[in-house]
Amino acid sequence: MALDDAPSTTTGAVARASVTAVAAAAMATSGYLGAHGIGVVVLLMALAFAAGWPKLLGLPTAHGGSVVIALSAIAGVVVVRVLSFSHLAIVIALAVIAGVIHQMVRRDGRPRLVESLSGIVTGAVVAISAAGWAATETDGELVVLAAATIATAALVTSLPLGAGLTGILAAVAGSLIGAGAGFAFEQIGWLPGLLIGMATGVLTAACHVLYGRFPGAGHGRAALAAGLVLVLVPGVPVYLVGELLDGRFLGFLG
Repeated sequence: MALDDAPSTTTGAVARASVTAVAAAAMATSGYLGAHGIGVVVLLMALAFAAGWPKLLGLPTAHGGSVVIALSAIAGVVVVRVLSFSHLAIVIALAVIAGVIHQMVRRDGRPRLVESLSGIVTGAVVAISAAGWAATETDGELVVLAAATIATAALVTSLPLGAGLTGILAAVAGSLIGAGAGFAFEQIGWLPGLLIGMATGVLTAACHVLYGRFPGAGHGRAALAAGLVLVLVPGVPVYLVGELLDGRFLGFLG
């Protein structure tokens, strides 16, 4: 996995931000389609991510790695819809085992073994985390709010500004959108919305800088994977926030 010392080009940043914004908009729309609709959208995004993640990292076994990640994504979505969110731990364990088996059956001398295994397992965990979106049970409002903050922060990162200023603006923009949406959605509240927006803004800006160091992050399937990470990873945190809201642990924050 080679990293560039120079930051990403504006074109690459715009490509990644565009992917993130479109994916987040699709996720927000799916919030009105019910749990099964969210699950379908999540699965399609995770499969697209699986196709590009090994290429983004420059792993030596791109096709096999994509298969492991794709199977992990399918298993994650099916498990949260058929069983429960808690069973995702089993899916993660099986994904690690699948990654090890994949390395064992390689016939290329296994160069960069540790890098290949860690990259595939990381991709599988990202894909499995996306299943948290499909497990969220807050009438779609939390999904819409979180996705809207991600889209807003992603658009900010496409601006030709320095990394520090971009991070601040992304966090501020995400916070404002989150607070506004949280105020509109009485079930959530403005302060939880603000905190969600701030977190997604910081995450978006950090990933923008990180993936800007990858040479291929602005092109093709690699750019697709880099942009989708920001939408897939928050799945589990969004689900946990939803559980807190449903349990009224954050009721006093609204």
